[in-house]
Amino acid sequence: MGTLKGDETAEYVIAGAAGQTLSVDLSAANASLYFNILPQGSAEALFIGATSGTVADIPLPAAGNYVVQVYLMRNAARRDEGSTYALGIGLAGADFADGLAGGPDWWQVSGLAEDALNIRLGPDTRYDVVGKARNGEVMQNKGCRMTGQTRWCSIRIDGSGVEGWAAGKYLTEAAAPAAPEVPAEGPVGNGTPFDATGTVDCAMIADTAMRSCPFGVVRDGPGNAGVWIALGDGAERQILFEGGAPVGTNAAAPLNFEKSGDMFTISIGEERYTFPEALVNGG
Repeated sequence: MGTLKGDETAEYVIAGAAGQTLSVDLSAANASLYFNILPQGSAEALFIGATSGTVADIPLPAAGNYVVQVYLMRNAARRDEGSTYALGIGLAGADFADGLAGGPDWWQVSGLAEDALNIRLGPDTRYDVVGKARNGEVMQNKGCRMTGQTRWCSIRIDGSGVEGWAAGKYLTEAAAPAAPEVPAEGPVGNGTPFDATGTVDCAMIADTAMRSCPFGVVRDGPGNAGVWIALGDGAERQILFEGGAPVGTNAAAPLNFEKSGDMFTISIGEERYTFPEALVNGG
């Protein structure tokens, strides 16, 4: 743990060998707190947190000392803001999944005695829990790294789209899940594989009977998803959900919705769609 205020900086020096991977992650009370990584004595950074985020895995280009520099962004420093923070630093060979070496493309949760596996915002127990997974659930391997002596893996849970970090000791290699079958004349979406497909009730003109329209959904955790609905002749209606509610569409017409129990009724101009909340969240 540490504390910074204003234009103060904190520097941590790590000695590494060529080819080793320097793993650093940061959690801070102030969103304007970041870190950079640079060779000692050099002004050229290998990692810039303000543009690359709060988790870094950097292969060291040569043996020597490397500096992890923690700082407040200039606008926050000028306001004399402060922040507490926690920094994780590890030095080891990272294990990245690429389908050929270093790890499988897919994990399966295994070995839990009870409850569920916490999925966290970052690769350490100090990060908030963003989701949970139970024995047998399958998730995409987006790369593993060491935080201290613990192996953490960046994952995306199949079906729900929850993304985060999971403790590697509870993950075992799994086969790729079967992709949902896109209905005939179904939507194409944005190129990201759909988490689920099927049909929804739809009507293109006001005061007409509802019919079935094929859909595909890409989920991004509870309440967040992109839904694509095939309208015919290659046209698709996209509806974006954030925080459990529809917030945008690719149509120029106004978007409105009602929710009764777990059912959404969405209108986009004259168009109408009805489908259950589970379409967005999974389950």
